[in-house]
Amino acid sequence: MVEDPDQVVALKASAKSAQADGEWKDAITDLKEAIRLLNDRAKESAAMTGRLASDLADAYGMIGGAEKRWGLEMDGADRRYHLTESVAAYDKGFGYEQGLGPKYANTYNRVNRIIGRVLLDPSVLREGGGDLPDIAADLEEAEDVLDEQIESMGRRKDPWAYCDLGTVRLLRGKPDALAAFRKLEPLRPPLFVYKSILTTLKPLCEVASDLRHDVVLAVTQLQRSARYSK
Repeated sequence: MVEDPDQVVALKASAKSAQADGEWKDAITDLKEAIRLLNDRAKESAAMTGRLASDLADAYGMIGGAEKRWGLEMDGADRRYHLTESVAAYDKGFGYEQGLGPKYANTYNRVNRIIGRVLLDPSVLREGGGDLPDIAADLEEAEDVLDEQIESMGRRKDPWAYCDLGTVRLLRGKPDALAAFRKLEPLRPPLFVYKSILTTLKPLCEVASDLRHDVVLAVTQLQRSARYSK
């Protein structure tokens, strides 16, 4: 029998609460249980609906976020382990996310799987891509997908779309990256949107500011915008 759908909602809420308290292991345990329930639901329905795929992408993305934040609190081998686990979770989430239609269009896993690789090895941003020469192609594709989603898939007023677009352009070294972040201001997003993107960009400043100087400028710009956000 398929479990009550509210169980998945409750597990995700519990995971968010655990993350807020820095209880990363508990958050991940809750999310893995949510994924198990969602997979059971998919098996019973004999079809992967857009809603199910979206929920699975979200759950894996949340695991990726928890592992990333856990790793960023640590050093050495422990840091690398959790960042690697983060990338693996984002990759799984991306597998579900990339096929979503306009109703569930998202790029969270697509962008964060790239960010995770940069955090593990900033040299992937150098010409030739270090050990991952496909990173430039992944970034180009991510920008194309975001442009399409913003223009034709209902994300023109989605602040997360512009956060993702600005981040991708920063990592590509494009001069119009800061302009993408400025598009947040007319949308007047809540303060937590600015806090979230700053949480993403600050670790990139630490590892990649010598390769992508505008990351520092983006943080300064977003901090200024956040002061005027409610």
